[in-house]
Amino acid sequence: MAAAENVVVRDGVARLTLEATAAEAGLSKGGVLYHYPSRDALIVGMVDRLIEDFSADMSRSVAGDDSPGALSRAYVRATFSPGGEAEREQRLGAALVAAVAAEPALLAPLRDDVAGWQERLVDDGIDPVTATVLRLAADGLWFTEMFGLGTLEPELRDEVARRLESLIGGTP
Repeated sequence: MAAAENVVVRDGVARLTLEATAAEAGLSKGGVLYHYPSRDALIVGMVDRLIEDFSADMSRSVAGDDSPGALSRAYVRATFSPGGEAEREQRLGAALVAAVAAEPALLAPLRDDVAGWQERLVDDGIDPVTATVLRLAADGLWFTEMFGLGTLEPELRDEVARRLESLIGGTP
């Protein structure tokens, strides 16, 4: 998976092939085919990894927080986490871009997860509109950084994260 992400980040989605992924990973094409029988399967794996990584970040952040807005705080923190760093964000973005460029239908698992997060955020114990605005702001930051569109300076980025969390109230 990391090899496929490297290919997309370095060479672009047009160059994402099973052969390029195998070469990047130091494997035979058959070794890649064993796990990913097609380019689409490889892209689905990249999207699944995106979902798993973000969900794990959210789980770590929400652990032990049962106060109103816990999931909203976790969503903001997972998006703004310092553990996310530029390289990781670029790789996750690469998975998303690869999926959209290759076949928008491959984003179905991500669409389903986002819909599930939205449902849970609306039922997070805070105003549903505030929870939705927080999600959309966090998503906007992620997309902005993924595409390198007016990336924020670290100090301003941290202040934006603090401001979003302050909108939740009752931050532990």
